[in-house]
Amino acid sequence: MRMERQIEILSFLRNTNVVQIKELSDRLRVSRNTIRRDLKRLEEEGLVRITHGGAVGIQNAPMGIPLGIREDQYAEEKVRIGKKAAELIQDGDAIILDAGTTTERIVSFLKDKKNLTVITNGLNIALCLLGIPGVTALLVGGVMNEITRCTAGFYAEEFLRQFHVSTAFISAGGVTVDGVMNTNAFEVRIKRSMIQAADRVVLVVTRDKIGKTSLAPFAKLEEFDVILTDSKAPEEELEKLRGKGVEIVLC
Repeated sequence: MRMERQIEILSFLRNTNVVQIKELSDRLRVSRNTIRRDLKRLEEEGLVRITHGGAVGIQNAPMGIPLGIREDQYAEEKVRIGKKAAELIQDGDAIILDAGTTTERIVSFLKDKKNLTVITNGLNIALCLLGIPGVTALLVGGVMNEITRCTAGFYAEEFLRQFHVSTAFISAGGVTVDGVMNTNAFEVRIKRSMIQAADRVVLVVTRDKIGKTSLAPFAKLEEFDVILTDSKAPEEELEKLRGKGVEIVLC
């Protein structure tokens, strides 16, 4: 599938930094024209640079910020956001928790809930859900991003199409009046699938994401029912977002 191939191409480039179309065609067992289209898409997203007969990797091309780094950023704020998010969850709900360290903080406040179904593509979140008596956890299968420790790709999207949930809690790398963006282009489609599966969509982001642009747009602002962020988010940027009619809750 296209997304899986592109992840494989980027993984290969991280080790070699130079790749030939013929080599990729043989390795992935697809036509050279298919590889050319994949490389063109990756170049458009700023992840590779096409050369004669192949491509080179762009140093530090974003596959997402490593989970270990993000865990220590705005830790107290993430706890407050997680607590507020949990207040939106009722006994008996089915919810989606997008991969991320802010969404992970929601899990700590689910221990008193009853009969919850939680679907997630975050490996860190799935591990945190183990052993909570009132929770049935479903881990989304798919291609794993070793940097962000989450799954994505065709099979992940197909998995999510089977479900309908009350609320999806979505993470992001940037939020402006022009839309909501992610640092990682390969998780765009699974975020879209999560949004489409939910009656209510809640964006959970710390203040550093407010007013910030990022690599890959994945949703319009009006697709979110609520934005949960911390109380130190820049007021000027919050007013711009409120001007679009979105509800913002400061935590």
